[in-house]
Amino acid sequence: MASSSLPTVCIVGRTNVGKSTLFNAIAGRRKAVVKDQPGVTRDRCYELVTRFDFPFTLIDTGALVGEEDIDLHDSVRQQTELAMKQSDVVIVVFDGLHGLHPLDSEVLDLVRQMGRPAIFVANKCEKPSAAMTATELYGLGVEEIIPVSAAHRRGIRDIMARLKEAVGPVPLDEEMPDADTFAPEAEAKAEAEAEAPPEEQAAELQDSGRAERINIAIIGKPNVGKSTFVNKLLGEERMICSPIAGTTRDSIKSELSRDGRVFEIVDTAGLRKKAGVQDNTIERFSNIRTLRSLAQSDVAVFLLDAAEGIPTEQDAKIVGLAHEKGKSLVIVVNKWDLVEKEPRTAEAYRAAVQSVFKFAAYAPVVFVSALTGQRCLTVLDTVAEVADAARIRLPTAEVNRVFNDAFQSKPPPVYRGNPVKLLYATQVATKPPTFAVFVNYPERLRFSYERYLKNAVRRSLPFVGNDIRILFRRRSRLTNERRRVA
Repeated sequence: MASSSLPTVCIVGRTNVGKSTLFNAIAGRRKAVVKDQPGVTRDRCYELVTRFDFPFTLIDTGALVGEEDIDLHDSVRQQTELAMKQSDVVIVVFDGLHGLHPLDSEVLDLVRQMGRPAIFVANKCEKPSAAMTATELYGLGVEEIIPVSAAHRRGIRDIMARLKEAVGPVPLDEEMPDADTFAPEAEAKAEAEAEAPPEEQAAELQDSGRAERINIAIIGKPNVGKSTFVNKLLGEERMICSPIAGTTRDSIKSELSRDGRVFEIVDTAGLRKKAGVQDNTIERFSNIRTLRSLAQSDVAVFLLDAAEGIPTEQDAKIVGLAHEKGKSLVIVVNKWDLVEKEPRTAEAYRAAVQSVFKFAAYAPVVFVSALTGQRCLTVLDTVAEVADAARIRLPTAEVNRVFNDAFQSKPPPVYRGNPVKLLYATQVATKPPTFAVFVNYPERLRFSYERYLKNAVRRSLPFVGNDIRILFRRRSRLTNERRRVA
């Protein structure tokens, strides 16, 4: 058994035999990007599988052999070999439809060199004729080959039976968290709008309600150094890094503990202009995964390439995606070591960033060098700060005081000779902090006055790294009747 209390299983094989399709079939969800062409999978993709009668960690890998003419082959093969070293059992996948291939023996030799127990699978056996063709694989000298169809979810139970025999009994800790806690891509919890809690509970929530786990999505354009940055945070070559734009194709999740906090870091594929991405391509699927990872994150860490100068329109669009989804946001300026420094260089660049991202001026800006590691870990401290700020809920009395002071200091314009009066205000949601402001003429409050009120809230509590949303509402007739009765 490996060092982990749960067994680890990796899927290997030559190019285009259906490894990622089998990974998705065993995981029970479409986790890995699948496309009928070689070289799609590059980085290791992990998933905790709990849908069978024993839990285990499953790893999808790139091709061991068969991609020598494809960019990054050596890096992909190195990542696959690392996955095998980490594993207790290796599932070796062959192409049962086309039978024995000259490269299959090379795969088998590499697996045997690792000395791990192996389960041999012939994929693409949808038809009986394919299962007969798969018998050619016994020429490799293996004792048993399981015919399966990963695309049709056939033969998965047979694989699980052999896997259970190979790993033996799994020691389960009585305090082991639920599967949902472990699941690397668990669905993000729906944020329900609710009234503010009792004030005596709100203060306790603000002081001690620190989240134990923070999901981070690393986003940005291609080739800004996202994978290098993640590797530096993790202290290992977890992601494949290359000057070639578009190296990362899937959203790869890793876990890191620091100062009592657990960070789930998702390295995502770079986002280019939508017009430059064709439909039904790997890049299109990668972009969909990136947007999904962003939607499921607590904090978006946006990487800029300082060597490219001031942010571009595409940078603003990507930051705008995080802003519109209400995500906590940290802007990281990477490759700062390549910029010629003069007095106040950082201040000037920060001002340029905030000028381009006016709608997200609340986001802190951190200057790093992913290559040297300079200030990379500082980003995690900033992430923890903005994640905690997103969960703060102010007592209703404090919210009313802040908005009352703002209305008195600068009253809104008069509507048809009648003043716009504040009736009351309350915080109705967190992540992002959202306030409901009840007035007699909500339609008369313009964007400029909303911005003024947001600044008034920030003077009381900055909510660093988070947008503040204000909902102007008219008090309902039913509420007015209840107040008159009372």
